[in-house]
Order: sequence, then C-alpha cells, then structure tokens
Amino acid sequence: KLLINEVNPDSPGGGEDAEYVELFYTGRTRFDLQGYWLVFYNGKNSRAYRALDLSGHQTDELGYFLVGSSGMSPAPMVRLPPNTIQNGADTVALYYSNTTRYAVNMAVTAEGLVDAVVYTSRMPEKAGQLVKVLVPGQSILYENDSHSTEDESLSRCHSLSANLQSSFQVTTVTPLGENFCSSSAAPAPPAVRISELCLAGGATSHRFVELEGKPGTSLGGLSLVIFSGKEGKARASVPLRGTIGPAGLFVLALDGGHGHGGTNLTFQDISAAGEGSGAIAVYRTSLIPGGAGPTSGSLVDALVYTCEHSAAGGHWDFLGPAYAVPCGDGRPVSLSRCARGSAGAELHFAVSEPTPGLQNGCPQEAFAVDFHLCLLMPNCSTWTLHHGRMLESLGRVLVSSLAEECSCGVSELYLQGLNLTCVGSLARVQGQLWARQPGPQAAVGSEASRCASSAAGRARARARAGAPPPLQVRGSPGTSASFQGWEIALFVVGSLLLVSLLVGLAFYFIKRHPQNYTNIEMNDRGEIAADF
Repeated sequence: KLLINEVNPDSPGGGEDAEYVELFYTGRTRFDLQGYWLVFYNGKNSRAYRALDLSGHQTDELGYFLVGSSGMSPAPMVRLPPNTIQNGADTVALYYSNTTRYAVNMAVTAEGLVDAVVYTSRMPEKAGQLVKVLVPGQSILYENDSHSTEDESLSRCHSLSANLQSSFQVTTVTPLGENFCSSSAAPAPPAVRISELCLAGGATSHRFVELEGKPGTSLGGLSLVIFSGKEGKARASVPLRGTIGPAGLFVLALDGGHGHGGTNLTFQDISAAGEGSGAIAVYRTSLIPGGAGPTSGSLVDALVYTCEHSAAGGHWDFLGPAYAVPCGDGRPVSLSRCARGSAGAELHFAVSEPTPGLQNGCPQEAFAVDFHLCLLMPNCSTWTLHHGRMLESLGRVLVSSLAEECSCGVSELYLQGLNLTCVGSLARVQGQLWARQPGPQAAVGSEASRCASSAAGRARARARAGAPPPLQVRGSPGTSASFQGWEIALFVVGSLLLVSLLVGLAFYFIKRHPQNYTNIEMNDRGEIAADF
C-alpha cells in the first residue's frame, strides 16, 4: 500500500527551502500513482491550501516518492516553491479517487482518504476539525525542534498502519531513504494482546474473548472495551483482573460461562449480526465510560470485525483493519490471531472454529490447495498499471465471493501466494487456498473449484476489470472438478478438426484412385451444371 512516510514541514532558516513530504509504497518497487492526490490543509479554517494531482508520476525503484521545495537535495519528483508547506497546526493528506477532484479551498473530507498526518511545530496550537475528520480520537503530532541541532522530521517508525498518528516519531531527516528510527524508540510488543474473539450465532451460548501473553502476566489496570453501533461508541467497559494462565492464554466468558482463566464476566452480546460491525479493544486504564468514542491513547490492542466484506472500519479505522466474519448463519465462528504466510512474521486474524483455551485453528501451508483462474480481458493495461491494487482487490473479492457462494468458512488469510499475469487479452490468476486441517482439504478444493467460476465472475465485476466470465477454473491435482468451458471448447474444436481430416483424406484417396471409365455415365452439360 501507499503511505505517507515522512513529513518535514519546518526546516531551519528563514527561507524554509528544504521542506518535503515523502510517500512510500510498501511493495518496495516502482508504483504508479494514477488517481492519487496529495492535499495540504490549513488548521485554522480546515480548508485545503494546496492540492496536487499525482497522476502521471510513479515512485522510484525502492518505492519512495518525494514532494518538496525546489531547492532541496535530493531533487523531489514534484517541486514546490520555498515555504509552501505550512508549519502547523496543519495536515497533509493522501487520497485516491478516479472520480473526485480535490481543489484548493475545499473543506476537509474523509472521502477517498488513504493516509493523513496532523501535525504542529508550535505546542499550544490545535487543529480540532482536522483531527475529528481525518484521525478521529487521536492526538496531534508535535515536531519538536529541540530534538536535534540539525533539521528534523516526523518519520514513520512504529507501524505501517494508515491514519495512525502513533506510527510517527521525530527523527533526523532522510529524504528518499530509510527512516532513521532508533531501536530504543520502537515500542516493545504488548504484554497482553487479543488472541481470539468468538462471535455467537443463533441461540448458542459460545461467546468469549481470549487474551494471550507471557504466563503469569497480571491483567490489573487493563480494561476490555466493546464498541458497536453506527456511531462507534463504547457499549461496555470491563476492568480485567487475574493473570495469564500457564498456557499463555486467558479466556473471558461473555455470557456467564466458566472461562479457562477462572473469571466469569457477563455483559451484552457483542455479535456483529445485529449492527453489521463492531470492535473490541484492550486499554491500559481501569475503566472507560459508556458512550465514549475510541481513542488511540493508552491503547494496547484492538480487533475490528464486520459482517460485510466490503465495509470499511469507519469510526475504528485507526484501530486496525476490519476483518469480515460470516454472520446470521446460526453457528458460532471465531476470529483467531494467526501468522500470515509461511514466514510467520506478520500476524492477522482469520475465520476459524472456536478454540477457547487451546491453540488457534489457523490455516496451514501443509494443507494448501492450488487454484488457477483464466479471465478474458478486453485490455490488460489497467491490470499492469495498477497491478498491486487490482491484485489486492481481486483477492479480497474472490475470498468474499467464495465465502458467500460456498459457505467455505474462509477469509483473506486463507488466500496465499496470489499472482496475476495479463498478456494480450488473457489474465491468469493463480495461488493457494490454505486449510486448517487435512480432513477438509479435498472438500475445500472441490468446493473452491465448484464455486470459483461464480466467484471469479463476481470478483471481476467488483474489481471493475470489465472482463467476460472466467474461462477456466482448475483445482489442484486430486480434486474432482467437473469439465469447464475451455475443456468443452477444446473437445469440440478437436472433433471438428478430426472430421475435417477424415474428409480430406477421403477426397485425396478418391483423386489418387479414379473410377473405371467404362462405368462412368456421360451426363448432359446442363445436368452437370445443375448438379454443381
């Protein structure tokens, strides 16, 4: 994804000719900026004082893109007059839209927002409206000029999460280079984090939150907060007590049941089925009043969930990505923390069966099923220019469609190694669908093959690729998939070629071996013409 990586709004000297904003593409390769806008807002009136259309530009080979003063070094890709970027309290915001045009003097908006940084170089100044619209519930960043005797900037050091103010810290400037983040400034992983959330369906009583941490870690001073409703307000806040168990887990039963940690907590149902989406968060505070909105202050960990695959986090964007869960089917389902990919360095949440007090049921590479899709495309240019976004969109909607069509119980974490190539008018998509255990492996593969045609068609439509329905869906070896369109077409074409070959051989044989002339009947020329 494309993010704001570094902001230097106030350079030393009266000229202020070394100010810049640096963008970074996390894929660390050249990335086309078609449809992206960089908008600068004034904190006093919350209106744009500069809007830059980045279409026609691309990042460098390492994923960096620099917008800055014309006299600075290294040379920026987009040059600005000296002293253009205001010192604060102001904002720089990154947008993406193919339809909206952002202009000077427009009011601050969250429509199309990708990332934003609200900052000030003067401590007393505020930008309340900018914070409310772009980074709700968070604090303004302070570019402390006493950090260094040289120039300093606000640099992304703590996370790759968009619209998260706590991702930044004050460092020395590093335009078009790796941010200079001191190891001591990087926060340690939280001692306690959310491991599993079970969202109940129907009349079942399975509702629990599972926390994980080092055995013996005290939960004193922490609270679990439930956010739900259209306004994103706190529905319940529960002070935690006790310690993490010997297995490194602590289970909180939400309906008066007996948790493995020996703690019984009862409060309102947090199922997403009723209101479409919600969030749970662990805060380093004893209690948060009901009706309060989410905040990044004292936040330890959070999990945002939704019933709609396409739904955005809304009020909870800065808490993290929203994970889709199947709702309304009457069965309990969990979101479990799992490692993403075989390396296991990055942790995400995946849909799974409930496993309170046990190891999470995560998809595994050992039980993977290969899949291949072929789609006819009228033009591959869109896919090649916006490869990263199109691939991400296709993967997200493909998983959504599989979950809707097949009730496979899969989420985006189950889709691994997705790769897309598009040549001429043919797009080839291949990857793996991981499974949680060996038993359902064949069933998952067969189900994926059976439903992928419909899923890929819906993915193509939602990704706006403008392509006809898929031609090929092939499961991995060993799965029982029925004949697909391309196989039927190949059989028909082969049959026609075989018939044509036989007819041609017959004519050739007749020509080489003519009939006996004594048996030829002489016909009138008129009859011959009529016969012909």
